[in-house]
Amino acid sequence: MINIIKEKIWQSLKALKLKAPPKSKINVEYPKHKNHGDYASNIALNLAKKIGLTPMTLAKKLATHLSADPLFSEVTAAEPGFINFHIANKILYSTLKDINKLGLKFGTNYEHGAGKRVLIEFVSANPTGPLNVVNARAAAFGDSLANILIAQGYYVEREYYINDAGHQIELLVESIENELNRLDAIKVEELEEGYKGEYITEIAAHILETEGTIIHQFSKRDKAQKISDLALEILINDHKQTLSSFKVYFDNWISENELRQKGSVEDVLAFLSETGKIYDKDGAVWMCSSEFGDSKDRVIMRSDGTVTYIIPDLAYHITKYKRGFDRIIDILGPDHHGHIPKLKAGIEILGYKPSLMHFILLQQVNILMNDEKVKMSKREGRLITLKQLIDEVGTDAARFFFLMRKSNTPLDFDIELAKKRTADNPVYYVQYAHARIASIEKNARSERLRVQDFKPEYLQRLGHDEEFDIIRMLMKYPELIAHISSTYDVNLLTSYLIDLAGEFHRYYQKYKIVNKRYKRLSLARLFLCKAVQTVIRNGLALLGISAPNKM
Repeated sequence: MINIIKEKIWQSLKALKLKAPPKSKINVEYPKHKNHGDYASNIALNLAKKIGLTPMTLAKKLATHLSADPLFSEVTAAEPGFINFHIANKILYSTLKDINKLGLKFGTNYEHGAGKRVLIEFVSANPTGPLNVVNARAAAFGDSLANILIAQGYYVEREYYINDAGHQIELLVESIENELNRLDAIKVEELEEGYKGEYITEIAAHILETEGTIIHQFSKRDKAQKISDLALEILINDHKQTLSSFKVYFDNWISENELRQKGSVEDVLAFLSETGKIYDKDGAVWMCSSEFGDSKDRVIMRSDGTVTYIIPDLAYHITKYKRGFDRIIDILGPDHHGHIPKLKAGIEILGYKPSLMHFILLQQVNILMNDEKVKMSKREGRLITLKQLIDEVGTDAARFFFLMRKSNTPLDFDIELAKKRTADNPVYYVQYAHARIASIEKNARSERLRVQDFKPEYLQRLGHDEEFDIIRMLMKYPELIAHISSTYDVNLLTSYLIDLAGEFHRYYQKYKIVNKRYKRLSLARLFLCKAVQTVIRNGLALLGISAPNKM
């Protein structure tokens, strides 16, 4: 509807022989106050000076001209130069017909993305322990964003980057080897760094069970490699199984170790040396990243010949560019904030367009139990795993709660609230609206009232403000999904569903939906309820959450 109104304004300017800006420059938004209409535009404020009219004079001219359009019941000008649009009732009624006709397709717009290829990398947890609640937020967010982009016509691939090389893997191996020695009563030295927790003991016990004590006879190098191979297999498979329980599946699993073995790291170093944008200093090799938007130059190779993390990460991101994606989205944790400028600088130095990359930083998750924050530490083995969270509150509640806040905002996850089966629990509140409508339909069938018997003219029976308010909310759903595909604010969808469920629950409490004495009114209200149910189901599906018919 927003695009339609922009088109109407543009046509009106042309008809009035006034200079019209590009349609993309015409602003149409939702008014803050209900009595200001369904949509509003500040076009008169923006154009008045260029045209030589006062904003109110221009607003009145446009409002008068647009009032003749059957799309609107009323168009008014308001100080200091806004134009307020009230959508005609017949258009609102037709929205209900569109929803119930399109069903699962309502809210999709495949022309929006036009088949452009998007790669979303998310979760990408170091395989040094079970997935935790921070990884869970990334999983829920990345998967839901992918669903929304697909609904807008983008071709999306989900990707998981396995950091199975480097210092953290060495620490993992050392930690497991220490535990192997402890289990076999071999003297153990306390590690300054390393990983702790029950899972380390379980992996060590598994290795002893499969390999036996012969593993202690391996050379130091072979022993470390064997432990690494077995531990990574266990942990990565655990990640995959846990994500599957969370309804998250990846198209691609990319291994850092495999990229290194293919020579990708050496290739990046060679390419960088050819650009002339690296130099030697203090025995190390530096990249001239400050020339490309970074705050300072960065070390890419230490004095001992080892490369810093930026090099394998550049090697990985080059593979994304070479695969020809139109948009590359990285969903990262808050600790990656300083990594982004040097990555973008390196990409530009290597001759690629950093503008194709979009970075989303997800802030921390605080787990609340009995109103107190749970202290977590991966290194110390004190963490709440995603698997534990799913067992505790279920996949639906977990996903919904992780999506209720904007990505750049810390999130408090209240375990006790997520377990409640009451209206206090937001996901239950939304799902119950869907189930309640299923129950209404079942009751209607027992009264020999079926939605299939509905006729379009019955919609004239809908005339209460609450009914029109619900329809106006439903009308905004496609615009919301299109908006999220551009802004990545997935939290707006959870907020929308909570608000829509609230509008419906209040309507249900105030008005009787099914009354066989008033068949046409009942069928019109059933038709409205069916549209609400469809939009709730479609919205929940994009979030990877079920829409039950019974609760």
